[in-house]
Amino acid sequence: MKYIRISTGKDGHSYLTDHGWQLFDGDFTPPSPAGYSVTDTLRATGVLMMHHPAGYRDEWHCAPAPVLGTVLTGSVRIETSDGDTRVLSPGDQFVAADLSGRGHKMEEVNGGPYDLVLVALERGQEMLPGQVAE
Repeated sequence: MKYIRISTGKDGHSYLTDHGWQLFDGDFTPPSPAGYSVTDTLRATGVLMMHHPAGYRDEWHCAPAPVLGTVLTGSVRIETSDGDTRVLSPGDQFVAADLSGRGHKMEEVNGGPYDLVLVALERGQEMLPGQVAE
C-alpha cells in the first residue's frame, strides 16, 4: 500500500516523497481467516470529510496538524513549493506533514468537485510507524 508524504525541508520548501506502509499478518478482526495484512495502529485525534466544489483551488497553506488523507472522488493534483506535482485518484493516500514553511496546494485536475477524508493524527506522528521508502 502506497502513500505520498508532503514534508518541509530545512530550506522551508515543501516536498513530495513516495512511501509505503509496512504490512504485517492481519489479526485485527479475529476470527477472520488468515491472509490479510495490517499496518501498525496510528494515533488520531479526529476524522473529517471535506468537499471541494467544482472550480475550487487551494491557496498555499501548511497542514494545521499531521493529516492522513484519502481521495474519495476526483483527480486531485498536489503541488509543493519546490514545484513538484502528483495527481492522486480515488483511493490514493497522502500524509500532509508540512506543518511549517511554504506549504502546498491542491486542485481537481479537470476543474470538477473532489472529496477527501482526513484523519488528524496526534502530534509526533509526522514520522509514521511502518513508513518505508518506495
